[in-house]
Amino acid sequence: MPFYRTVLLLALLSSGPLYGQMREWKTHDGERSITAEYVRSGGGNVTIRRKTDSKTFTIPLATLSEVDREWVGQKEEATMEEELRNSDDNPYAALVTGKWERHEGHGLDYRFYAGKRLRRDGEGEGEGHPLLVYLHGRDGDVMTPEQPPDARRFSEEENYRKRPCYLIAPQCPEGQSWDGTNAGAVVKIIGDLVKQLPIDRSRIYLTGFSMGGYGTFHLLAREPKLFAAGVPVAGGGNPATAGEFKRVPVWVFHGENDDAVKVSQSRDLVEALEKARGIVKYTEYPAAGHGIIGRVYDDQEMHEWLFAQRKK
Repeated sequence: MPFYRTVLLLALLSSGPLYGQMREWKTHDGERSITAEYVRSGGGNVTIRRKTDSKTFTIPLATLSEVDREWVGQKEEATMEEELRNSDDNPYAALVTGKWERHEGHGLDYRFYAGKRLRRDGEGEGEGHPLLVYLHGRDGDVMTPEQPPDARRFSEEENYRKRPCYLIAPQCPEGQSWDGTNAGAVVKIIGDLVKQLPIDRSRIYLTGFSMGGYGTFHLLAREPKLFAAGVPVAGGGNPATAGEFKRVPVWVFHGENDDAVKVSQSRDLVEALEKARGIVKYTEYPAAGHGIIGRVYDDQEMHEWLFAQRKK
């Protein structure tokens, strides 16, 4: 930012309380201005109250000067920080920081991600943002790294700007798998988040790699009414369960030469889903081995497909 703009912005922000502050607003070309009081902002707009007659106006932020847009951004950040400080009655709201936070629930550690602006969105009835659940593979560690491997691809700036959502990546206890008690714990964590955050219940998605791919198939069969769609990667499961989740859209991925989890594991389940007239897509990478997770999660078509699914 140019030095003179930095100085001006700091002067505006330090001249008194942000809410109710009377200030001069300018158009982006500098040709028009208005002295008015900040009222609120959101959704790309700002509402101001004119000094001369107390009339309110809602103006697209894009039409205002860079200094005004930065001032509003600072105001929104300050408001969200205050909300976070006052959210003791909702521990989940305090996790909405724009970073991968660590939490625990129902016997499982897990990582949680949500952009700060999600605190200001989706609070109306029937609104909200999707929730994506990622299940790691055997010996995976989502708790120690700064950002959990693979799951972080959904929170990367370009993806997240297009598809904002809540993200959780549970940690499976060592030597265990995504079934039984652990599957039940994941469902309970989802229940807690849905109660406390503005999550769109019609858009809860599930994905997982390797052991997490098995867990994805298992949880879809166990809770078909909970999930809007699933993306199992290099996993497998029991074809006899296909009828349980045939109404849940699924996109299955596997490598043709996978030595860790034979490709027949996915093929058999896909065949069973097709026989059950399920909603299934299947992508098999020719000559690919087990490590296809990056290739799958880098596929923009997969992201677009997943976030377009909605539970009826």
